[in-house]
Amino acid sequence: MLKKISINKDISIANTMPSSYYLEDYYYELSINNIFKNSWQIIMDKKSLKSNISPIIFLKDSVNESLLLTFKNNKYTCLSNVCTHRGNLLCTKKNNSNSIRCKYHGRVFNLEGDFLSTPGFENVKNFPQNSDNLNKIKLKIWKNFIFNSLNPVIDIADVLEDIDNRLGWYPFNKLSYDQSNSSTYIIDAHWALYCENYLEGFHVPFVHKGLNQDINLDTYNTKLLNNGVLQYTMSKTKKDALKIPANYINSNKDVYAYYYWIFPNMMFNFYSWGLSINIIEPITKDKSRIRFLSYPLDGYKQPQNIDSSLDKVEAEDQEIVCNVHKGIKSQFYNKGRYSVKYETGIHHFHRLICKHIN
Repeated sequence: MLKKISINKDISIANTMPSSYYLEDYYYELSINNIFKNSWQIIMDKKSLKSNISPIIFLKDSVNESLLLTFKNNKYTCLSNVCTHRGNLLCTKKNNSNSIRCKYHGRVFNLEGDFLSTPGFENVKNFPQNSDNLNKIKLKIWKNFIFNSLNPVIDIADVLEDIDNRLGWYPFNKLSYDQSNSSTYIIDAHWALYCENYLEGFHVPFVHKGLNQDINLDTYNTKLLNNGVLQYTMSKTKKDALKIPANYINSNKDVYAYYYWIFPNMMFNFYSWGLSINIIEPITKDKSRIRFLSYPLDGYKQPQNIDSSLDKVEAEDQEIVCNVHKGIKSQFYNKGRYSVKYETGIHHFHRLICKHIN
């Protein structure tokens, strides 16, 4: 067994995460089992749910748990997609049925997961029992978004509450999913390295020349939350700034964007044009999936093909993160130090990882 990792709570003397965390299978498996299996993950927005029954997978390639999202009488339910008889996958395609029928032996459940009927079990004693119902998975409905968790040990309420308080004015009901500007990327890098890059603005002048022309890095702020981080900075022009009404936090400032990270792997980015969401899914310790979801406000479009647009910034981030993943494999690197001014978010992230894997 590899040794326990710890990060000093005093950032001014702390060392960063050792390279072994990113390179050893042992720590990767610990992170999947102790962090991701206990996390909340976004499923979709309510507007995008078009069927009574939708099969989903909780973190494909890592946790890889098959689930069902059902909708009936204005109620959302998340269920195991595995029949309680012999383990068959119940649904492989979206449908509008009013019940769930197993195609293996005909067992039937309602959309709340309750056992209804099954052929061939007439002489089975003490049947049915509660264990014959489908397992229910925890759901959280926030604004128009649906989250689920297999085991909600990681509490994200503090982050969502901060968004509610800070962005109570934001027209969430006017956000709509834009598939044309949403993308999925596979990158050759550890999932945590992508999160680390997101959690500091220190690299902006060196990596994002276009973005650096739009923001005032001297005004960069980082607020640590329970299982989350907020970052924001001021815009150099009013036209790119959030239109914050009076009596709300920072209403007298030209905030360029609010960047919220939710432990371990979700990012909600609020701009004047709308919301972008990044979801970082581990595939292996050397590979990650980046799901980028675009939600422009009615009447707006996500900016494209300019020096500071998200497609260009994303490409720049991915290149630098992949280079870091190559670099940490060097025999000449193990760990570094934190910038007290710029890297409090990363320090917080590393301490959260250590809390759960230890």
